[in-house]
Amino acid sequence: MPRIQTFVSNDIEMKLSDIVKIKRSEGASKDEANISNTTAMIIELGIRVYELQHERKANGFNQIEFNKILLDNVVKSNLVCQKLLAISTQNVEVKGQDALSNLTLIAGQIKNASDAVMANFFSGEEDDD
Repeated sequence: MPRIQTFVSNDIEMKLSDIVKIKRSEGASKDEANISNTTAMIIELGIRVYELQHERKANGFNQIEFNKILLDNVVKSNLVCQKLLAISTQNVEVKGQDALSNLTLIAGQIKNASDAVMANFFSGEEDDD
């Protein structure tokens, strides 16, 4: 096995030592958990992350651009739905029926239904609204 000598900061050395201590407290022997093999493991993980980042850059996918386009389309869809809802409440067939013509009531029903669906995915998080 090739040998690589490298210098790290005291903080990194302490973190490596902490990882070794945790492994040993979980029952690993001195041969299974030491600074050398822990450093090798961290380097391997770092190389994998490095390669994945370069692979993502090479394939042209841009998460920020995707998020921007997605948000833009969601906002546009929301605005279109609001306009259509406002137009439909002015329809002669629904005028006078509070359940169908009251925008505030309809908006509340939509919010409640949306909150219920979102709770399925984000049940542990508090809503900031």
